[in-house]
Amino acid sequence: MTSLAAATLGAALTAAIVARRRAERLTEAVPPAAGGPAEEPPTEAAPEVPDPTDAPPAPDHSDAPPVPDPTGIPPVPDADAGTPRVDGPGRTRPVAVGLAVVVALAAGVGLFAAVGDDDRSDAEVEAGVTTSVEPTTTTAIDALSPQEAFAQAADRLAAAGSFGYVGTTSAIDVSHVRPGLWLAVDLTVEGEVLTSAESVHEIAIDDTGRAAETVSDGPVVWGRLATSREALPEAPYVPITEESGAQAAGKGVALLPKWLDSTVDRQDAGTDGRGNRLLRATLPASVLGEIVDGRPAADASVLLAIDAAGDPVRVEVASLPAGPPLRLALDLVRIGEPVVIDLPVDAP
Repeated sequence: MTSLAAATLGAALTAAIVARRRAERLTEAVPPAAGGPAEEPPTEAAPEVPDPTDAPPAPDHSDAPPVPDPTGIPPVPDADAGTPRVDGPGRTRPVAVGLAVVVALAAGVGLFAAVGDDDRSDAEVEAGVTTSVEPTTTTAIDALSPQEAFAQAADRLAAAGSFGYVGTTSAIDVSHVRPGLWLAVDLTVEGEVLTSAESVHEIAIDDTGRAAETVSDGPVVWGRLATSREALPEAPYVPITEESGAQAAGKGVALLPKWLDSTVDRQDAGTDGRGNRLLRATLPASVLGEIVDGRPAADASVLLAIDAAGDPVRVEVASLPAGPPLRLALDLVRIGEPVVIDLPVDAP
């Protein structure tokens, strides 16, 4: 495009020079018009005119045809009339060519300016210029320290307002971490969370196909059991807040943003098979709380995977060998998508 603009300007300049030279040649070739100011023939003295008072009155010849001037001298033009205009191709053609040159020059300059803007935009794109203030590339995410990455993941979940999860859990007791009616130690789970209300809806299935559905609203919990997932809508909800452990705040996976924000000893742990950055940290026992009745709380390890956009995509929480058995392995999905959790308000 830059070469095209340069060619347009060159052609316009060439046309201007040619037009000017042609105009000069045409001007030289056109002879001055008869009676023009360039060459005025010498004037002869007018013959003496007799005194009109001595002559008899002239007859009225107003209807007679005009009599030619016997002197043959052309009339002198009025001084205010200006120089007589010479018509012909010698002047109209240069004017037309000049107008064409002006149009060509204007078009060329406009094209050159447009090309300059395009080239600058392309250069900015190639240089990776962006107006985003949030990390959106792998390089930006890798530049975060482990402390910043954990804090950002917690903020993303809280600010999004909602998220979903799928995965597996392993626990030997019901607790505020795993609220609901007892079904089995190892479960396959899927659920959704409203972070602002700390509400959770979860369906868990054991290896025999039996299903449990749990709904919590802050510290209040309901649950129901059925022989299969399809049979859950026919089962009644029952309140199970006390069985899920005394907890003034939310329960279950609604606690995840708080857990991520409360971790300590944060460090990098490489990448997973999908290229996501892995980080490892410790969740203090004081934050996790008691997960098995009668056994003191213990620390747990947290493995966090974040994608190139900085969103947490997987979390694994596992108790340390000295603590009560617990393992949550959850893929985080649908972050920020609308979620509606129907509460069983008519449950007994």
